Amino acid sequence: MSMAEIFERVDKNRDAKIPWDEFAEAIRVFYPKITSEDIDKMFIVLDVDGDGQIDAVKFASCLMVNEGGERDNEEVVMKEAFDLYDIDGDRKISASEIHVVLKRLGEKHTIEECVTMVPVDKYGDGFVSFEEFKIMMSSKKESL
Repeated sequence: MSMAEIFERVDKNRDAKIPWDEFAEAIRVFYPKITSEDIDKMFIVLDVDGDGQIDAVKFASCLMVNEGGERDNEEVVMKEAFDLYDIDGDRKISASEIHVVLKRLGEKHTIEECVTMVPVDKYGDGFVSFEEFKIMMSSKKESL
């Protein structure tokens, strides 16, 4: 089962956001011995905008933490995040797929804005490959 499918199951009201209680229930499926305090800490880190909810990409990255508390292979996390955007499974992300995902997350952007959100397209084909996605995400991480 993909992270997107897991997210959809956890997101009970289908609003593309997960509040603390749904998040806690899902995390306990994977880590039954986790404390509420540890869930609180994880949730606070993932709730980057402080709205009391987390989105699909942040959820996927959270589930990639192994039982020792260490993050699994970053490549795997990146692939899961990429797959959340690659709606049609063609192994590339289009501006329209970005538009759909952002819309699901409650973001209001035009398709034209989504085209400009993709600063890396080394092939000039209008799509973001997994390799390009990794570059894009790495550059975003470095700017944080």
